[in-house]
Amino acid sequence: MPRHRLLYAIAVLAALLPAGVARAQDAPQAPGQAPDAAALFQRNCSGCHGPHREGTSLGPPLSPATYRYGGTRSDIERIIRRGIPSQGMPAFGQTLTEAEINALADFLPTRATRPEEEGPPQPRQSDPVPGVVDTLDYAVRAEVFVDGLVAAWSMVFIDRDTALVTERVGRLRVVRNGVLDPRPISGTPVVHSSSHRWNQGGLLDLALDPDHARNGWIYLSYSHPLNPGAPDEEVRAMTRVVRGRIRDHAWVDEQVVFQADESSYDTTAWHYSGRLLFDPEGYLILPVGDRGTPERARDPADPAGKMHRMRGDGTPAGHPFAMQGTLPTIYSIGHRNAQGLALDPDTGRIWATEHGPRGGDELNVIRAGGDYGWPVVTYGINYDGNEITPHTRAEGVEQPRHYWRPSIATAGLAFYRGDEFPLWNGKLLLGTLGRRELHLLTLDGDRVLHDEVVFRSPGRIYEPVVGPDGAIYLCTDDPGQIIRLTAAAQRRI
Repeated sequence: MPRHRLLYAIAVLAALLPAGVARAQDAPQAPGQAPDAAALFQRNCSGCHGPHREGTSLGPPLSPATYRYGGTRSDIERIIRRGIPSQGMPAFGQTLTEAEINALADFLPTRATRPEEEGPPQPRQSDPVPGVVDTLDYAVRAEVFVDGLVAAWSMVFIDRDTALVTERVGRLRVVRNGVLDPRPISGTPVVHSSSHRWNQGGLLDLALDPDHARNGWIYLSYSHPLNPGAPDEEVRAMTRVVRGRIRDHAWVDEQVVFQADESSYDTTAWHYSGRLLFDPEGYLILPVGDRGTPERARDPADPAGKMHRMRGDGTPAGHPFAMQGTLPTIYSIGHRNAQGLALDPDTGRIWATEHGPRGGDELNVIRAGGDYGWPVVTYGINYDGNEITPHTRAEGVEQPRHYWRPSIATAGLAFYRGDEFPLWNGKLLLGTLGRRELHLLTLDGDRVLHDEVVFRSPGRIYEPVVGPDGAIYLCTDDPGQIIRLTAAAQRRI
């Protein structure tokens, strides 16, 4: 056991000994009498956390500003009951009574409670659509560009008047002059979209070949099932990429660009990633999530938890790893679930957003051969409040350029270039799922100088897209729409 954990355990045990003695000498607690929480704290907790919760060399301070494991009332109760074995803190569930545990949990300061503990859910506050919203630089007008979609995941403009949209349920749609064609493109791949409430699969991203005007290639990523038709919990699926063309409103000439070995397919319904981006050299970048098994992200022979790089036809582009057995398409490792990709038009660098667990969402610059740390390094914790790793840094591991704690559920990413919002040129647009916000990030090289929420959407924002007209288009679900943002007025010069 590391020295700091051993000292912490010794101090906790030392604190417990007087507690036992004191309890034997105390008068029996009268029936119905509430435990003395302050006395409980002094006997059981002050030895490590200080008599005024100020912290010592053996234990951290106990305040909402310093909690690492959530800090709500239920988090505190759980930690008292179960302990934190990784930090040498023992469980008190067998030492204290239920009344004493509850008294201590009530005594310690808490952070704001989680939504499920706040009573009846309160209506979300979103910006009006149609309507106008004030930001630092502009009054922004929001309007519904396309309605009646089901989980619009991505969008790409073929020309100034025509766009393609993917619906996660498996449909590829055409929008012409702001009008949605009622007929989905026929013949697109069969996708696996689980009925699980945490489903993240389906038809995901689309991208145009850099030479699309000449060759017509369109790329699709999706969750590919090995055994479609089986019960949901038995369907094994994995991220797959195909390319094809659209002719007479049908998907034709399909070719498989990326398909993992069948041994890597999994029955989990989440962490497919699947964003598509062509880099300045014309190579296709594809992130694949860890599929819910974190250790896969560090296995060089496993496609999960990696960024892949390949030619447009799927042949490897030459990977930067010298390790034997590394898959030839792997470009970087240690990814959990990348949800956004964007190419900086000035520098050619690839930026990516990544979902952390409970906290620790990341914004990264993707480097050839880079190790992005998951799961040995993270700024997040497990969903149950327990620690994943004590490390936020490690030798040889890339640091995020920015991270969010608590999580905002980062999604699609785009650099703004256009005439509609000239003050935003060179800034990053970031959609979020959890808070349904559009963030505007001001950069200084690799640093985020300012993070402004410029729009609160009625639906989750899977991707922001900058149109040929300079307007910003948001792909959303719940409701499934494309929302168009334009400048109603400029606030500063």
